[in-house]
Amino acid sequence: MRARTQGLFQFFVNGRLSLLPYAPHVPNRFDLHSELAAGVQDKDSAWTFIRRFAEAWMTPLGDGDGYSEEELNAAEDRLGLKLPAALREAYMLFGRRDNLCRTMHRLESPAELHVDEDAGLLVYHVENSGVWVCGIRLTDLGLEDPPVVHLPGCGANDHPWTGITWLDRLSSDCIEIVLTEALWNVESRPYCTNGHVSNDDNPLSMHGELLAEDIAELDHRFTPLALPPYPVERWECTPGSRWYAGEDVILCLDLFVDLGEHEYMRGPWDRPWSRAGLSIRGRTPEAINAMCESLPKEWFHWEWRQPWDPYPPKPQAPS
Repeated sequence: MRARTQGLFQFFVNGRLSLLPYAPHVPNRFDLHSELAAGVQDKDSAWTFIRRFAEAWMTPLGDGDGYSEEELNAAEDRLGLKLPAALREAYMLFGRRDNLCRTMHRLESPAELHVDEDAGLLVYHVENSGVWVCGIRLTDLGLEDPPVVHLPGCGANDHPWTGITWLDRLSSDCIEIVLTEALWNVESRPYCTNGHVSNDDNPLSMHGELLAEDIAELDHRFTPLALPPYPVERWECTPGSRWYAGEDVILCLDLFVDLGEHEYMRGPWDRPWSRAGLSIRGRTPEAINAMCESLPKEWFHWEWRQPWDPYPPKPQAPS
């Protein structure tokens, strides 16, 4: 359900009515590249980035957007452990702000924090269908800003059963969470539409899939953001993501697992032979419209296959 009200999109997010701005008049004082480069230096800088990003791209953070000391103390008492300073500060800053941490995937509430005894992790971030989780090693809970561990959804033979190091600092993971949720907390253009293009209500995001040669073109067109490469530990089933920015746009490239000879097993909705998903978020409708007009249409629109159709031959790379 949605409606347009005084420059805001109205949505129900996790059962709550949420007002999401399209930010047409934000002063041009927030430079995403330099702000993020500063934000990944330490946890205090990360909180400054998140505050300024929310103000520039959504709505400013307020007193009611975080959890209280009492709620975090109650979680510690229930778990019988102390939360790292960075996790407490993140919860107190934006933990209740659903459009920053709970639109696509889910930052667990303090009441939902739990320990995975097998992996030895305090789990605080969960994929929307439970395919993967992120947490902190119990042995690292005494650190102010500990490393983050990712427990993938792929087979246990494909990664250590205790997970892999995702990012070196929890505060950097909080930045990644906020940026990721920004890609999905607004009305978007269709992912793929069998050749029919729609642009209702000035959506602010668009999603597509890229072939290998398209990734090279994306690298050429846009400047990478300074978020540290992740995962820190590389495994076949967790190829990671890359972040870019352009004029009033953020782009995230999610690399796909190479299925090799099993490529044909991919879903009929996928772009054949694609190697990454691409998500783009504009600060304004004008910014996302510019992306729609300037980027190749085949990145975002392709024909769905029928499940019984033969898989198309691999396209030839341009010479």
